[in-house]
Amino acid sequence: MSEPSPQRRSFDPWAAVGRIGGGVLFYGAIGYLLDRWWGTPFMVAIGVVLGAALGLYTVFATLRNTPDN
Repeated sequence: MSEPSPQRRSFDPWAAVGRIGGGVLFYGAIGYLLDRWWGTPFMVAIGVVLGAALGLYTVFATLRNTPDN
């Protein structure tokens, strides 16, 4: 069984799901910690939206930098 090349791995839809989901979890967790620290109720929402936006950006940036383009 051979490993896919790094360029082919960028076209994997699960990689896109992982990037977006990872961004939501990571920045949502940071927002949760900031909510607990500052006593605010909205930093989780901001973290989730920011994580999703950054995840989408990394997916589009990866697809834009393909050898075909």
